[in-house]
Amino acid sequence: MRDEVPSPRVEPKPSQQGTCALCGTIESIRTVEVLDQTSATASAADSGNGAEAGATTMSAATSVLDTLSSVVTGNAAEKNVRKRLVYRVTLRMDDGSFRAISLSSPPAFAVGDKVRVVEGRLVRA
Repeated sequence: MRDEVPSPRVEPKPSQQGTCALCGTIESIRTVEVLDQTSATASAADSGNGAEAGATTMSAATSVLDTLSSVVTGNAAEKNVRKRLVYRVTLRMDDGSFRAISLSSPPAFAVGDKVRVVEGRLVRA
């Protein structure tokens, strides 16, 4: 028999009592341009009923090809696409993880501010 030294027991690190799971620091704020399709183009692709399923599929496929062709040539598609800005806020959470939040309006915070995420919104921590 050989003398065995018991290996040290590794115990899980206890979570800190004061850590907020929804709190973090703003790492970056980026403005992202998002293209939305207007309702006229969307409704053209969705028109038809169950009885005309084959014709609707063919019509929708033709409409998609026409739209793609227009995008490449840059003519009518520009009229059917709306641009909007989304603000992508990257947070470094208190637990060390990262989280990205998309906001429709500019945030009232700056990089480095401590915030908390409440129902998808940022509030001062």
